[in-house]
Amino acid sequence: MGSVIDNIEKDWALFKTGLPHRHLPYSKKNWGNANHSLCSYQGKLKPAIAHHLVQTFVPDKGTLFDPFCGIGTIPFEGALSGRRAYGMDISPLAYYVASAKLHRHFPSLCTAYIEKIGKYISTHPVSKDYVSRHSSFGYNKTLGEYFHPETFKEILAARLFFSLQPPREPEEMLVMSSLLHILHGNRPYALSRKSHPIIPYAPTGDFVYKNLIEKLREKVDRALAPNLYPTEFVEGKVFLQDTLLSWPEEISQIDAIITSPPFYDSTRFYLANWIRLWFTGWEHEDFKREPAKYLDEKQKNGLDIYTKIFEQAKSRLKPDGWLILHLGKSRKCDMGQVLLGYAKKYFSHIDLFDESVVDCSKFGIHDIGTVTSHEYLVMR
Repeated sequence: MGSVIDNIEKDWALFKTGLPHRHLPYSKKNWGNANHSLCSYQGKLKPAIAHHLVQTFVPDKGTLFDPFCGIGTIPFEGALSGRRAYGMDISPLAYYVASAKLHRHFPSLCTAYIEKIGKYISTHPVSKDYVSRHSSFGYNKTLGEYFHPETFKEILAARLFFSLQPPREPEEMLVMSSLLHILHGNRPYALSRKSHPIIPYAPTGDFVYKNLIEKLREKVDRALAPNLYPTEFVEGKVFLQDTLLSWPEEISQIDAIITSPPFYDSTRFYLANWIRLWFTGWEHEDFKREPAKYLDEKQKNGLDIYTKIFEQAKSRLKPDGWLILHLGKSRKCDMGQVLLGYAKKYFSHIDLFDESVVDCSKFGIHDIGTVTSHEYLVMR
């Protein structure tokens, strides 16, 4: 029987030759746990890729960390298979959704929380000035153009509720995530006029009143469907912070750090999520100030900032631990090759694998960037 490292390297070789995420059943668009779709999110890693990376590099009952976890796809796959998973993200939107996924939930507590929100909405009507100030805000269109006036008032009241008492418990995170999901879309569940469930494209169609609490209950019920979480599920933890800052002490002796940081020329995060970020508390001026703190903006000035990540990763991994970066290669930047140069200072074993994605479906999203390949930078 080979060593653990030998077995991992053998499995990694099989991944590269077989690309299992491209074959049935993993190639199905909706493969994986239903709560991977708890809230739509542009740039979400395909769950099947996360699944196979976790299975390859994290031992049974091992630990993993994703420092750019987004809405938690990689940590969630780890938790579903019995691994102890940690995540980190600077976005409050991502933090709420990833946190919700990494816990089991008590339906009765979700119901009580929704009732609390409903009571607040019914007893705290928003002022005309508050409606006017927010209805005129927006990018491609204004918020007032997305929603029926009565629905918009309920959304504004709910936003005030969450600003006064931000979600902290798993059930509160789940309810918040569900509400973020239904804010806009092209299906009957959406509170908006017809738009897109991932990117809030300019709305079309009639203004139709949608009762927020009614739609929210429906979404939460789907997220609480029986048997969604297997018996081996292990609850995890997500940190809301900038990954370039010092990581919490709890992130220590990790078996594998697996992450997919923002691609070099990906669509601007704050624009793709502007309605949901607004609902989590971003004010008008935040959209001018906050994006500069995000890595997708910082890395435009140089990828040398990843040295901070490599340094911390090396110190938080076990001696035989692995660091895996899922990257985007484009005409503007070969992220893998550039980062490989910086990684050599910290890691002795490095492999860079290139997977062409020019033939992959974009699922109806046209402004998805210029990525031609996915790269896997594997180090220990």
